Amino acid sequence: MAKYNGTLIAIISGSDRVLHQTNATLTVDVDLQDSTTKESEGWAEHEKGLRNWNISFDGKYDEAGEGLSPDEILAAIIARSADTDIKFTTDGATGAAGWTGKGTFQNISISGPQEVPTTFSGNIKGNGPLAAI
Repeated sequence: MAKYNGTLIAIISGSDRVLHQTNATLTVDVDLQDSTTKESEGWAEHEKGLRNWNISFDGKYDEAGEGLSPDEILAAIIARSADTDIKFTTDGATGAAGWTGKGTFQNISISGPQEVPTTFSGNIKGNGPLAAI
């Protein structure tokens, strides 16, 4: 199996790439509902329930560049902006491969410790299905 370079992972909101990312993680879950009965012979059983997805990300705070900055994400959260088309791409900023769905910027944190670069981290919560591009 070939190794995959994480530098190619990008988050695109609408047509704008989230700037200066250092990490991005796509998480997909399914709720597993317990369906164990006395007839399960001591083994746990479950039924598949609701699915959900989210993307967590972090990066170096820098307003330079073309794309979506931490300040713009913060403004979108404060304004309660509508869901946007989100892409978690695996081929850089082109968005030609990966996964896509509607999502909402749920939170962003901006951290400024002494004598080190300012960083940010945030989360996008999916609203509906996630599909391959």
